[in-house]
Amino acid sequence: MLPQLKHRLVIGLALVIGALCWLLALGALTAADGSTGLSLMDAHIGTLPAIFVLLATGLPAMLVALIAASTGNPLTGAFTISGSLVLLAAMGGRIDGYLQRSTLPDGYRPLVTEALIWLVMLAVIFILIDRLRIKVRPGLSRLAPQKHLGTRTQLTLPSTKPLLAGVVAVALGGFFGTVLIQSSDGGQVNGSLMLGFGVAALIAQMTVPQRNPIVILLSPMLVAAAAYLWVSRSYSSEDAMLADLYSQNLFNLALALPIQYAGSGIAGCAMGVGLAQTLDHVRHSTVVTTS
Repeated sequence: MLPQLKHRLVIGLALVIGALCWLLALGALTAADGSTGLSLMDAHIGTLPAIFVLLATGLPAMLVALIAASTGNPLTGAFTISGSLVLLAAMGGRIDGYLQRSTLPDGYRPLVTEALIWLVMLAVIFILIDRLRIKVRPGLSRLAPQKHLGTRTQLTLPSTKPLLAGVVAVALGGFFGTVLIQSSDGGQVNGSLMLGFGVAALIAQMTVPQRNPIVILLSPMLVAAAAYLWVSRSYSSEDAMLADLYSQNLFNLALALPIQYAGSGIAGCAMGVGLAQTLDHVRHSTVVTTS
């Protein structure tokens, strides 16, 4: 079930506003040498200032995401936050520049930390938006549809079933990402992450149905951290790693930056969970009608 037209307009406007605001952080996050690949860990202004700049420029994106989540399915909040990040990730370019300015394989260790920073930041943002949307929704009644498929969705600290669903999403997302990512090209990476994690989230939500898909949504950051950690420990020298990189034998999941996982990967997860809710609604509707 697609969102009603007025909510689709809200989502579209939120994506545009969010993308333009996140884009203001591009200059601050760019490396000192101006090469491609945005990373909080080697931004020319420093890691901590880069995080503050990112949060400051992203504040309008969070506000419009709150409006989107308050006027429809709560998943739209996570989708607009991550979906609007895709433009910034795309403008930042592929990971090649980051690898050229790093000492390998040690350069992947800061990316493990960055992936975890993104995970914590987005977890707090998603949960905060979910808490606030209940209070904001009454004031936006004219924009809010009477019915949507996320009425029972709640993003909060996970219990057993959400954790299990997240494990499924991590395993499948890692598998699909490995198969789909074939180069460090930005478009190829972003498209692969969105498709791969979208399918993974769909299967995870349908395999382990539950109301709190927070771990599914954050699964791309867990996959990213695991991939970076594995690569950093798999090579004993820079030459060995560069040989695999130039012969296109480097672990495919390591060809994506944390910001690409945070944007395209999580946006794909939000769409996958939403599609799973739609299929579940259709299945129950069919059973009721048949009965």
